[in-house]
Amino acid sequence: MRKIIITFLTVPLFWNVGVSQDLNIELNTQNKKIDYFKNFEENLGSEKYNTGRTYISNKPVAQPEIYLRKEKDLPDLLVYYTFFKADSTISEINYEWNVYNFDTSENNTKSLDFEKKLIERYNQIVAFVSSKYGKSKEEGNLDDLSNINTQNGLRQSDAWQPNDSLKIYSYITISDYYKKGNSFTISPTHIIRLYIDNLKGENQGAINFLPKLNVYEQQFNLLLHLLSDNKFDEAKQLFSKEIIKIVNDDILNKLKSILVTNDKFELFTSGMQMAEDGKMYPMLQYKESSDTNTLPTKLIIVLFDNESKIIGLKPVERE
Repeated sequence: MRKIIITFLTVPLFWNVGVSQDLNIELNTQNKKIDYFKNFEENLGSEKYNTGRTYISNKPVAQPEIYLRKEKDLPDLLVYYTFFKADSTISEINYEWNVYNFDTSENNTKSLDFEKKLIERYNQIVAFVSSKYGKSKEEGNLDDLSNINTQNGLRQSDAWQPNDSLKIYSYITISDYYKKGNSFTISPTHIIRLYIDNLKGENQGAINFLPKLNVYEQQFNLLLHLLSDNKFDEAKQLFSKEIIKIVNDDILNKLKSILVTNDKFELFTSGMQMAEDGKMYPMLQYKESSDTNTLPTKLIIVLFDNESKIIGLKPVERE
């Protein structure tokens, strides 16, 4: 299967008002270059890491430098540093604790003790950022642990934008829900992500596609699952606010007839595509697993917005 990913020691010398000494998270990216962070990670004892993926972006950025930090009782942390080619200044930092990075088994449930440690880490992150930039714009909460066993899981996201130059976004998803159908698989998810985005960079507003690929895949699989169970009201919630206004039961029935088959869909390519509004959005193309043609006969093209909501879904058949 072809995948093209588009986009998107505690050393006192490094400590400043934008760095958490407990988490080793840097919030201040302004005018900092990649060499600063290479030195930072080396002094932490981090390892250079290769995901085996190709990074392409509509920003003028280089391939990200990725580091692995060993964790105790949590998934190992991957830190992605994306930087501009012109002057090596940082465009974005992504911190990711994701079980799936190191264990891709389908039914990978975790203990409640493990999941509580993830929640504790997420609360530490939110508390640290909030101590610098005030209360976040919060969606969801982590209060009801019984949600871990539901298909939506336990979720929370937080966003800060203290000025025109900086945007910070974090989220956590914990789910032990597993279901396998003919055309979909819903797997357990245990993930925390934190994005530090330098908005002063060239082409600001471009979407970093790389870290969110598996989120988009989960959304598509969840759509297949909800359609197969005729849970149309829940399926509508996967679409963007603009699109949800026109997604009715007739449309969802048509989608069900196309998407819910005896065959399974698998990712063929992923990238960026321009929509009618002139903006670039993450795009996934799916093919039926039984189709062994170099160029598949039928593709399902799905576009997502920056909140991982579906903004377009189109079947394409090759004559």
